[in-house]
Amino acid sequence: MENGPTPNEKYLHDFTYHGKECSVSEAKEILSPYMDGSGSVDLEKDDNGIAKICLNNPLFKNAINAKMMSDLDEITDKLYQWTECKGAILYGADGNFCSGGDLKFAKKINNPSSGYAMSVYMGHILNKFKKLPIITVAYINGTGALGGGAEVTTACDYRLMCNLTDTTGIGFVHSKMGIVPAWGSTSRLVSIMGGVKKVLNLLLEGRTLGVAEAMDLGLVDGTVATLEDAGAWLSGKINRDVNVIRAIKRTMLCYEDDHSKADVRELERRIFAPLWGGTANQAALRLRLKHYR
Repeated sequence: MENGPTPNEKYLHDFTYHGKECSVSEAKEILSPYMDGSGSVDLEKDDNGIAKICLNNPLFKNAINAKMMSDLDEITDKLYQWTECKGAILYGADGNFCSGGDLKFAKKINNPSSGYAMSVYMGHILNKFKKLPIITVAYINGTGALGGGAEVTTACDYRLMCNLTDTTGIGFVHSKMGIVPAWGSTSRLVSIMGGVKKVLNLLLEGRTLGVAEAMDLGLVDGTVATLEDAGAWLSGKINRDVNVIRAIKRTMLCYEDDHSKADVRELERRIFAPLWGGTANQAALRLRLKHYR
């Protein structure tokens, strides 16, 4: 007589999704009936090569719904096409960053198959955003970045918090809602914070962190007062030739993908080679720039 599943095997089976897998396009199609909601994600292109991306759903503190997911998907594709772009600032409308997922939208798709589709679609968007060949910054202000809003910030290279009040925070509050992160932030958090134990505590406690604690954990990279200050902070990071900025970002991304060390070194060489003898390199050699502080 064969033994049945162990209690642990049964538990893992019962609390793991066993439904039909879906592609990104199939996931988007599942969510498409709900893409007529309020809110938007808006793109502004500055002449200095910086994009401003606004989460715009102020009535709900910029909570993210299906329409906003679709908007961010399209904007990310546009940024891949904008070859003169060096960087982007992600921020929220009306003085707040993002309160997470839109609860009205969440109630409409509150079943495992729809939740799986949402995770596939938004996870794809944020992964694509993370791999943009530009430098990205989340400017967190107002009530801060909570739940899904906090997840979105992990797709950026840097996170800045507003220092004008002590009420702005960042919180992975998913456990309070009876869920776990769904949009790929857990693995990104391990990379950002430099350890599994730190992320474990962060997710278990579900607390909203103030700026001092968030910076101490390595979750936030600095503080500024305004969106304009965030733009100035980003400008200081990207004051090199656009192709150099993009090459640096592409090189860093090599280490985040599943490549062997040999593959990464080959990718580095192939990214480096077109810059050698390029316009910016030749100008620097003529001016002997490395000898100046």
